[in-house]
Amino acid sequence: MDVIIAGTGIAGLMVAHELSRSGYRVLMISPGLRRSSSYRAQGGVAAPVLEDDSVESHLYDTLRAGDGLGDRQRILEMISEGREILLQLAEEGFPFDRENGRLALSVEGGHTRRRILHSGGVQTGRNLVEYFLRRVEGKVEYAEGYVVDIVVDGSRVRGVVMWDGEGIRVVYSRAVVVASGGYASLYRKSTNPDTSRGILMWNLYRKGLPLENLEFVQFHPTVFHAPDGSRILISEAIRGDGAILIDGNGERFVDERDTRDRVARAIFRKGGAYLYAGHLDRDLLLQKYSMLMSKLLDFGYDLTKDPVPVYPAAHYTIGGVKTDLYGKTAISGLRVIGEAASTRVHGANRLASNSLLEAMVMARRSYRALSDELPFLDYREVPHFPDPVPLEVPGRELLDRYAFVERDGSELAEVVEGIKDGPVRLILMSALLRRESRGVHYRRDFPEKDEEYRGYIVWKGGEWSWEPLR
Repeated sequence: MDVIIAGTGIAGLMVAHELSRSGYRVLMISPGLRRSSSYRAQGGVAAPVLEDDSVESHLYDTLRAGDGLGDRQRILEMISEGREILLQLAEEGFPFDRENGRLALSVEGGHTRRRILHSGGVQTGRNLVEYFLRRVEGKVEYAEGYVVDIVVDGSRVRGVVMWDGEGIRVVYSRAVVVASGGYASLYRKSTNPDTSRGILMWNLYRKGLPLENLEFVQFHPTVFHAPDGSRILISEAIRGDGAILIDGNGERFVDERDTRDRVARAIFRKGGAYLYAGHLDRDLLLQKYSMLMSKLLDFGYDLTKDPVPVYPAAHYTIGGVKTDLYGKTAISGLRVIGEAASTRVHGANRLASNSLLEAMVMARRSYRALSDELPFLDYREVPHFPDPVPLEVPGRELLDRYAFVERDGSELAEVVEGIKDGPVRLILMSALLRRESRGVHYRRDFPEKDEEYRGYIVWKGGEWSWEPLR
């Protein structure tokens, strides 16, 4: 096999599509073709495509949302190149929603312009995944399972270790792309598929790769927590269309178009809230939010007239394996892209609908880098005897209690003493080390932003270091 791709979200699928078009043999591995976070993505993809918008305006909004930690140059590159990719997709016939023949754009929290492209209302992620699944059908191989580790020979990747439901086995290749998502489902209250636990990320760390920004976990403010334990994310696009948030007395208490971190904290402090869209045009709701309405009706809530109870849930992990926008790592032949990577474009708080944009740009760039690299990468099966890898992560319940929307230093210090190792310890330690409040990271004992912490906490080899923002 030439390339193994861990993950079948939009980042992995785009890389697979490009590699297969170039004649490379590609194997994709995931727990299910339609079980990625990309498939669940509702809101859309942000890009400055209208005449009254600009890359500079989108950059400003991204930097402002990122609360002082965004990498300006990388953000510029992401927006500029992402815009090209989206316009190319539109030209190729991808079904972005349109009004009177023109792209229909929405506005979401933190954006100062209408620049969110969407498809099927709030089915953008699903439609993108289906679009690229059709394009790779019959051209790439697929295996169902979890990639839990990689095989390394010196400084070269040689393949992956996967769990296929029956046992652990090794699959060899010339190169590996990790596009396996983040770690938000380590939280019990999460919008992510239960597969997003960061197990592969943790094992990459054990192989010597650095992790960073682990304390920055974004909580989506408007999630319906169903009685059966399931969770239904209510896209902030509906707030962009005019839906409001009210408390138990029916009073509005927050700017619904503010950034996600601020809205989530406001709802958290209220102990919950209600999203109300009954004053909006019924035809708009039926046209744009029909799938969401159907899901809520299963639990007795009619979006056209009922206030829907909402509460935050872990949604997106800004931290991950430290990379650039090409997904480059210190291991030759290994790329890490999408939510599994930390590229610093999101700063301390991701601007809505920038995640799919980042994934697409990283996919195209990693493909181009691999095209240059693959001719010099040989295939070799090296002896490898993998240890059993548990799919359950110890201490997950501690995250919901101590590292949720608001954190407290004394509590973090006490609980982290009881955890010796693992991803949960690194997340809690990162939250303890950042003695300020910035973006999605809020400390009750340090409620203000501190410019001494304008930088990144990086973990490598069991030790942490501080990298100031340049």
